[in-house]
Amino acid sequence: MDTPAGHGSQRIRSDGEPRATPREMMDRASKLVPILRERSAECEDLRRVPESTVSAFRAAEIHRIAQPPAYGGLGLDMDTVYEVAAELARGCGSSGWMGSFWPLHNWMIGMWPVKAQQEYWADSHDVLSSTASAAVNCTVESASGGVRISGRWNFASGIDHAQWVQLIVMKGEAGADLMMVPKADYRIDDNWLVAGLRGSGSKAVVLDNVFVPDYRIVPGSQFMTGTTAGRYLYRSTFYRVPLFSFLGYSLAAPIIGMGQGVVDLFEQQMRGRVDVQTGMRAIDQSSMQIRLAEASAEIDAVRLLMLRDLRDIREYGAAKEELPLAARARMRRDIAFAVRTCVRAANQLYEAAGAHAIYDGSAIQRMVRDINAASHSIAVTWDVPAENYGRIRWGLPPNTWQL
Repeated sequence: MDTPAGHGSQRIRSDGEPRATPREMMDRASKLVPILRERSAECEDLRRVPESTVSAFRAAEIHRIAQPPAYGGLGLDMDTVYEVAAELARGCGSSGWMGSFWPLHNWMIGMWPVKAQQEYWADSHDVLSSTASAAVNCTVESASGGVRISGRWNFASGIDHAQWVQLIVMKGEAGADLMMVPKADYRIDDNWLVAGLRGSGSKAVVLDNVFVPDYRIVPGSQFMTGTTAGRYLYRSTFYRVPLFSFLGYSLAAPIIGMGQGVVDLFEQQMRGRVDVQTGMRAIDQSSMQIRLAEASAEIDAVRLLMLRDLRDIREYGAAKEELPLAARARMRRDIAFAVRTCVRAANQLYEAAGAHAIYDGSAIQRMVRDINAASHSIAVTWDVPAENYGRIRWGLPPNTWQL
């Protein structure tokens, strides 16, 4: 039986039936796909998700999918978040990205002590937060009842719409801590001038001598072992496993959706295309048929790989068993492999999409730029997860703390 260590004896009410089913949430996401596709150019031009899309996400309760039920959450889990995010990203890569991150972040709030959760949702159950993951510079000083922190962090996706930011504060070889900071305590630096995923608005945040109380800090020793407050407060099985074993799917899921979005656009656009060299319709050319078959099979395969991993996480979490190192390494490998495969599939289709696909107004060009940009995140790149999978299979110790 789980015994809280340092979290107190309070258990938040989290029983009762979910307020929606995974299928209902997928239906809501599917209805948003054509709307997001229509707004994708606007999203890119704004370099943030449009207010109309944020409102649509709230109306569909996307951000509440895995949010703790005590604070208005739907009572579902992170596997539903990832399936929904993949569906949303078919319409717009940047919007699908945030359709993964915003519900993820609200699930993550459940890892903090109860006092921090109550503060976060004090005014509304529709609060959004961002995560700033890449510290350019950071200083942390001990203070009575907490720490004082200064620094600059890049890649805070969705920060324009956030009321809080979750900072990843590195501690050298000891890993990292997570800290919650309200909007009043940071400023946004708009440095998000990039080749793709522009609509994610992943700008920088800057803090100057900000006090962070102890109750707004989650030690790395907890989220790396699945022993945060959420393990003892809520039913979500994902609180019971190491965060980094599945966190990469927060990126991989929308990337899988972007890959499917490229397949959708290619299939649609080729119906009306004629090859001027041969006079043949594109859909009559075996080369086009083969490209479509291969790309769609690759996307289908990695989606099933994701679902297999998420099922395994749920089973380990439900049994309250420790997720073995070999399984964690396999999941990190799968995440990186899924992303690598989706990018390859998208690029193979883009090669055959014709000269019109190079125009800025081309939907397929935008989606291909988005998927390539998204694949550069360190959480989903191939080399380190692949290397460590091999190391662990051969009985060698991992050379990364992110397992």
